Amino acid sequence: MKTKLGRLKKEKLIGALFDKGASIKKFPLILFYAPSAEWQSGVSVSKKLFKRAVDRNRIKRLLREAIRQQWPRVSSFNVGPSNFMILYIGKTMPDFEAIDQAANTLFDKFLERIKNHENE
Repeated sequence: MKTKLGRLKKEKLIGALFDKGASIKKFPLILFYAPSAEWQSGVSVSKKLFKRAVDRNRIKRLLREAIRQQWPRVSSFNVGPSNFMILYIGKTMPDFEAIDQAANTLFDKFLERIKNHENE
């Protein structure tokens, strides 16, 4: 079953995600996640660290691409829908390989936590 990954846009859902959700960290990324009615994701880059919008947008494009490449593995794992948000906390402009490796590790940990919660 293929499920589409939507964009996490509603301020209320984002606030609930940060307040009640769990997090996983793999420098330079942090993944916040919480169960939801449908699959939605968002990405964020600090305006304080990256003053130029061009730099922030580039990093967000890299993050979205990393999520897109990980998505078939996550959706085929038979976990319930979740909201998740990935924050970039590094201070330098990353390349795609670094982002992709960190995202791969984050989603490995995410799937492992979900699997452990199902077994309890």
